[in-house]
Amino acid sequence: MRRFLYIFTLLFVFQQTYAVYTTPGTGKNWNLDSLVANSAGHITFSGGNYFIYDTLIVSQSDTVKIFSNTTIKLGNLSLIYIYGTLLINPPDSVKITAADTSLKHIGIKLDSLADASVFKRLIFEYGNSINLMYCNMLIDSCTIRFNNNYSTGMQSGAISLFRSNAIITHNKIYRNRRAAVVSASNIPSSPVITDNIIFENDTENGLYPQLNLGAGDTSRVIIRNNIIRGSFTNAGGIAFFPSSPTTTKLVIENNSIKNNSYGIVLYNVNINAYINNNIIDSNNINSNPMASGSGINIYGDSTIKVICTRNSIRWNLWGVTVQGSSNKPPHPDFGNISNSDTADNGFNKIYYNSHNDTTFDFYYNVTTTDTLKAENNYWGTTNADSIEAHIWHRIDFPTLGVVDYFPFRLFTIEENNSSVIPSEYRLFDAYPNPFNPETKISFQLPKIEFVKLEIFDITGKLIKTLLKKSLNSGKYSISWNAANKSSGVYFYRLTAGGFTGTKKLILLK
Repeated sequence: MRRFLYIFTLLFVFQQTYAVYTTPGTGKNWNLDSLVANSAGHITFSGGNYFIYDTLIVSQSDTVKIFSNTTIKLGNLSLIYIYGTLLINPPDSVKITAADTSLKHIGIKLDSLADASVFKRLIFEYGNSINLMYCNMLIDSCTIRFNNNYSTGMQSGAISLFRSNAIITHNKIYRNRRAAVVSASNIPSSPVITDNIIFENDTENGLYPQLNLGAGDTSRVIIRNNIIRGSFTNAGGIAFFPSSPTTTKLVIENNSIKNNSYGIVLYNVNINAYINNNIIDSNNINSNPMASGSGINIYGDSTIKVICTRNSIRWNLWGVTVQGSSNKPPHPDFGNISNSDTADNGFNKIYYNSHNDTTFDFYYNVTTTDTLKAENNYWGTTNADSIEAHIWHRIDFPTLGVVDYFPFRLFTIEENNSSVIPSEYRLFDAYPNPFNPETKISFQLPKIEFVKLEIFDITGKLIKTLLKKSLNSGKYSISWNAANKSSGVYFYRLTAGGFTGTKKLILLK
């Protein structure tokens, strides 16, 4: 009897705390005013704001449309639960916030039938999460911030995915308690995460990356064109930790990942990844190299298959670290020019990754007889002995595998870190000049242009095209190694839009 009374008391308290208003499920379209009129006081309007102090459930066949600028304030532990459809698309913004920011709400949960839901220009703050369960919806141009209501049983990410292939694009996601986006290690989700600004998440400063993802389903996980900036010493950039028997397929490309505890981690098993054209630098916010600091870390077995190409990996504590099983080691491909697949031809820039006064650009830390391919990359120098000193493998420890880094690239283009946009086109004097055998050529662009940088001999014959591609506005430097050229006078010419500049070089051997 006592046990029965105890359970009854808990249920009574729960019902008082989580009083519920459910839309009738008659296929009706609702707006906030009609919810106020029909919810018998569960949803109210006062002082220009709407208030929900209970739990609002939108039934399967019903749709709530919020198309005007407004603010919705949720009470302590209030929840909006969508079985039907929630459409948010105001001219400027809809803000969902806490009625009292010291008493947080739970947030929004969207269930399996809510695929047609769309969030645009939503500001979501001071809650727990936007929780997508079996729901493939669009979250576009939203601001998701200050969500730090977390306890056992709640979701740990500002956007939490459970069997969800959501499209998450053009958002600002920052200063949330743990990850910006999270999914389970063994429950497949394949989101598309593009063109977001993601920064300073994990205010708890636990061991959580800003994108904390697990198993993918049959479609690819795509993480593209994002800016991911850290602030807290234990917060990483991007991590995948699948524990599903199916293979997680993912594309990580064109992202800028800076100032985190680490850049990218692929961990455990069954990953097929293409990592392309990312800037992964200065992920050294945690000074302990035994706990953090890799630009890219790959840890697992031979079921982790990775192609890494055209990435800039620099100024981290470690550049690339490969760890895992000695029986079936992981085999990431950082450049293989001997096969027919041109998608894995290297072109990475891996340099100036160091700690404790030692450079660690690549560490193949696996006990194995295998060889890992890392051909056709630039290592910050044209001196083969210097490159070897920056790569840690069998030459350093006889039990480790071999990193094959020959041939290596002799020049690269470097982008200036400055955020100042130049006001004019300019071709600078090369330095050093005279030179032997390498010099650096710098230039600046005030806007995006298709650029050619060419070298000519004294007769005007084109002998080398250093650069032929589109570049954003900014300042750039590119090195030219003339080790196979004769002493003499050469010219370098920059063509960008309607601008052409030419300057002289003197090679003295």
